[in-house]
Amino acid sequence: MSWINPFNKLIAPNKARQTGKQADNDFEKECARFYQFESATKKVYKGMKRYGEAMLALNKAEQRIFQDLASGPLAQTDLLQEPVDEFSKVTAKLDELRQELVSRNQKTFLDPMKRLRSVFPSVNDAIRAREQSFMEYAKHQAKVEKLAEKERTPQNLAKLEQAEKDLAKAKADYERQNAVMLEDLPMLTNGRVDYFEPCFEALILSEASYYSQSAQALTNLTNLLSRSSEQLKIEEQQAQLERKLADLKALSITEDV
Repeated sequence: MSWINPFNKLIAPNKARQTGKQADNDFEKECARFYQFESATKKVYKGMKRYGEAMLALNKAEQRIFQDLASGPLAQTDLLQEPVDEFSKVTAKLDELRQELVSRNQKTFLDPMKRLRSVFPSVNDAIRAREQSFMEYAKHQAKVEKLAEKERTPQNLAKLEQAEKDLAKAKADYERQNAVMLEDLPMLTNGRVDYFEPCFEALILSEASYYSQSAQALTNLTNLLSRSSEQLKIEEQQAQLERKLADLKALSITEDV
């Protein structure tokens, strides 16, 4: 919502301007803080939603990579069959960890942010109601001043008396709504830290758990592949020795033992 200060779009009478000047300045400051709070909350909420979607998209991408490897000719060789199989297991583990991460973030971060966002429309409605109340107050003030300048006939005096009653009612309604906004808006914006802090802490702990377990799974895979590579080197060296021995035995100056 784009809020427009009614003082800027309405030339109110002097008395109304003086009555509401300080209150309106305070109100403007609190509105500015609220709108900043509202905008930041919506951005964080949308960003976290995109983050969850990206993590799930990463799962799908890894699954496609494995499927392409498993169905291709490279994985059918003895050299790559075992690494591809192990990669498949790790991919499944990472998929499980990401699903848990997205689920935890939904419960501890997104859902609380969604509940917070649900408060904003009613706050904006209250701000608009306060604006409308002020405009009504200014309108009645202008009417009283106009009637006060007219000839003081019984008819005009009766109209002035009624206009003053309407003004008093409009003023009381404006001051009531203004007082509520000046009390509740700071409470809302000042309470943002206490509300958000446990969500942020839960997010950090969730991320730490996910990356720690993911790193462990990948480290285990790396160690396994390293051992497989070392075994292959040993077997290759043994085969080399056997070939050398066969070459030596083939020489004419040697004979089988």
